[in-house]
This record gives sequence, structure tokens and C-alpha cells, in this order.
Amino acid sequence: MPDLFGKSLTRSELDARTGTLAAIGGITEFTYAAGRARGVRAVRLDTGRLCVDFAIDRALDITRATIDGIPFAWRSANEICAPSYYDPDGDEWLRSFFGGWLTTCGLANFGPAGSDQWGAFGLHGRIDNTPADEYAARTAWEGDRCFLELTASMHESKALTSELVLHRRWRTELGSATLFLEDRVVNTGGQRTPHMLLYHCNAGFPLLDATTRVYASRSATQARDAVAQAGIERWDLGGEPVADFAEQVFIHRPIACDDGRARAAIVNPAACAGTGIGFEIAYDPVALPALFSWRQLAAGTYVMAIEPANTPAIQGRTYAADHALLPFLEPGEERRYELAFTALRGEDLTASIATIAKANATTAAAR
Repeated sequence: MPDLFGKSLTRSELDARTGTLAAIGGITEFTYAAGRARGVRAVRLDTGRLCVDFAIDRALDITRATIDGIPFAWRSANEICAPSYYDPDGDEWLRSFFGGWLTTCGLANFGPAGSDQWGAFGLHGRIDNTPADEYAARTAWEGDRCFLELTASMHESKALTSELVLHRRWRTELGSATLFLEDRVVNTGGQRTPHMLLYHCNAGFPLLDATTRVYASRSATQARDAVAQAGIERWDLGGEPVADFAEQVFIHRPIACDDGRARAAIVNPAACAGTGIGFEIAYDPVALPALFSWRQLAAGTYVMAIEPANTPAIQGRTYAADHALLPFLEPGEERRYELAFTALRGEDLTASIATIAKANATTAAAR
């Protein structure tokens, strides 16, 4: 039964106290009405603890998230815009990058723009700017548990060449602080197609501050470039906003925790008057064998991120091909990815840190 506002209630007890589920949570669909977001379909999923906004017309990615009323996901100055504003040239993807708790990068490339035998491609791919062709929401009681579910399908295709489809399913339940994501990427075309996928999970103020730490179950960490190498001793630390901070990206080799899933978390135990706040991403290190962390402490662009991915080639598709790191999908082939997004407070925050630390200690002892 859901644990809400300090009470564990059966369905009948909850019904006796409310006229509608919408009073305390549930699923609400809406459409943005102003600016570049005008006409963008969206949906709010509220468990009574975790409240999350998804953009249906932006791959069902997460634009905003709060836990117990406290926001923790970073938002860029772009705000939300319609897919029609997407510009695939070079790094112009940054003009529509909203950040949020999740921006999906792919499906055929992530990392810097370039061109190769499969064609030209822009920074971080197209999928985040792709609207859902099919979308559905479902609320279902099973005994005294109330489940909330969103599903969507997005097509990333180019006539005469590639046809990739992302089938996405989000699910949670009333009273929960965890979202479960199930993605299935299918090559519905007739040609072998590159497939690169990255989950860009972004933390902002008040989660991000001088007392913020990043934890990851990992066996190795390296810098992406010379700029990151200069800051590698502080890869896991937040900090105060500073002028002209040069972004740093770090590449990690994930390892599994006791339950077989790798974990990465961004936490700030001192935030919110010492009650703490954070989030954890748990994922399969076989399906997603790489993790990146992004440290950008510039004033006005103040963000840190953790980014599970299906290849360690953050340098992009050309680099991936040159170093035998480029995944492919054969005609008819599919790949499945399962992740858990958990907002952390109190004991859950402490438990996440301990679980990651145990995995790292076990790996170090085995060397």
C-alpha cells in the first residue's frame, strides 16, 4: 500500500479521504502555451512524493523533477522548445538542449558532430528532438498498490537508409521515489545501422552546491581531454559557481553492485537545511558498459551530470568507428535498456552511497 504523508493507506482508506486521485498525485496531461514551447505536448506524473514532467514531443524525456516539493534537476537557459526549432548542424543542438533530469542522446550517434560513410550528424543526435508518434498513459490499481505508466514510440529514420525506433516505457507507483525506464531500440530498416545511446542525467541547484559529491560503482576513471585531466583529482566534487569555468568530462568503467546493476549518484547531504537531497541512476553495465560524468561549474551554466552509455566513445561516432567501439544494429535487431531513476532523501541517500562504496571496495580488494 502507498506510504503517503506519513501514513500507510489501503485503497479504500485513501478513497475515503479524497474525492479524486488527482488531489494527491496521478497523471496530468497538458500543452505549453507560450514562446518556443507553444504547442508542445507534456505530461506530469506525481506519486505524492516524486513529481516529474515529461515532454511527449521531446522523446518523453524529463524536463523537470521535484522530490517532496524540492527541485533537483538542472534546466538550461533555453527552457523548452518545440521539435521544429531543432538545428542538426554542428553543435546547434545546444540551442534546444533543456537539460532536465533526462535528455536522451542518440540513437545513431552521441558526442561531437561529424560525418562518415553513414552521413553527416550533429552533436548528440536527433532523438531528444523527436516527438512521439504513439503515446499512452495508464493508471491501474492492483490491490492496494496504484501503478502509473507512460509509453511512447519515437521514429528516427532517413528515407533509403536508416530506420530506428525507440519504444519507451516509464512506470512507478503512488508513494514511490523511483521511476523505472524500459527502452527498446529496434532497427526496422533493411540496412546495418550505427547505434549510439547516452542517458544525460542532470543535477542543478539546490542539489548542486559546494558540498555536492558524485559516487559511481566503477573500476577505472580517466579524463576525456587535457582540460579534464587538470581537474581529475576533483572529478567527483561540486563547488561554488565561478566565472569562465571550462567544462570537464570524465570516462568511467562501470561495475555491478550486489544486485547486478551499476549505480551512479549525485548527492548533497548538507542541502535543504541538512536533510540532504540527491538522485541515483541504476543500470545494467552489460547493456550500458560506459559512464560519463560532466562537471560544469560556470556561473549561469551551473550543472553536473551522470551519463550511462552503450559505448565509451564520448569523443563521437568517428572516433568510435576508428577504435572499434561503434555499436551496430542489424536489420530486425533490437537492444533493450533498463534503468531506475531514484530521488534520494534521508536514509535512502545514505544507503545509495553505502551500496556504491561496497561495490568499489569489493572490486579494489579483488585486484
